[in-house]
Amino acid sequence: MLAILVAAQLGDAVTFMIGQELHGIGLESNGLAVAAYHAAGLQGVMLLKCAAIIFVLTTLVRSAGRFPRLLVWGGAAATAMGMLGIAANVTSLVILAG
Repeated sequence: MLAILVAAQLGDAVTFMIGQELHGIGLESNGLAVAAYHAAGLQGVMLLKCAAIIFVLTTLVRSAGRFPRLLVWGGAAATAMGMLGIAANVTSLVILAG
């Protein structure tokens, strides 16, 4: 399950990078990502994304023994957010391509 979470989050990052390269940062709705981009460019956004993934994974794994449901529900939520990001990014790219 954690591998799928990472794959979904990385998919979101990749589709973000493609969208940013093609259309700029102006279409991004995440204010934190926009601020990171203006402060440190694409590398800043990717570092922030990697830090968030590592934080979520660490939190889920460390709490799994005491709160096993947190691992399942937290992992599912983080995976769903990554998949939603992919869907939103791909939809935007398709709309802007046409």
